[in-house]
Amino acid sequence: MSGVGFRVRRAITRWLMTGSVAPLIGGLCMRLAGAMRGPYKDRRILAHLTENPYISPRAQIYCPRLTIGRQCFIDEDVTIFAHHDGGEVRLGEGVHLYRGTIIEIGRGGSVVIGDHTHIQSHCNIKGFLGSTRIGRNVQIAPHCGFSPYEHGFDNLEAGIREQDIFSSGDIILHDGVWLGLHVQVLDGVTIGEGAVVGAGAVVTKSLPAHSVAVGVPARVIRQRGEDARS
Repeated sequence: MSGVGFRVRRAITRWLMTGSVAPLIGGLCMRLAGAMRGPYKDRRILAHLTENPYISPRAQIYCPRLTIGRQCFIDEDVTIFAHHDGGEVRLGEGVHLYRGTIIEIGRGGSVVIGDHTHIQSHCNIKGFLGSTRIGRNVQIAPHCGFSPYEHGFDNLEAGIREQDIFSSGDIILHDGVWLGLHVQVLDGVTIGEGAVVGAGAVVTKSLPAHSVAVGVPARVIRQRGEDARS
């Protein structure tokens, strides 16, 4: 495409994104803007053309106490759902939620995600009893899970569904954390600033800042900056 054609296309897309906040035509503008940019991550630019976030028309959102920061990107098939007794969901500036990710809150729990954190596809983030609080500039790979509660199972006279949930406390990820594929983080866990957790780990206890942890359950194998061969 020529430089002139690219500029025209960008101008039209910017105009459509500006119109996306209009109550009657917002959904149509979002669809047209998305169609002009292409599939999947080609559409990320739509979150940066204006001050408005990009929210795919195919996202499912029901959350009365939802705050979405400027220039957020919410992909197709993302779900944000609050039960009647849920707290809040708050997305900071420039948060990216990719397709298949589910945020669900209830029982007073909340989910808070800091500025410029990117959550890849098919993650599951809960806020029940406890909350999940994720800092700024956090990178979360696909298929990670966060559960700030556990389910009771010791009463043999009642089915699992009838037994209550309990929590050991909030899940907290400080700024700059990186989680690999399929990491699961359980209630009461704090992951310190800049920590790295390897693929497939189950984090049952808190991890210090700048640590590198792997395994089930996750254990610290070294600190970032140390020679991995030592």
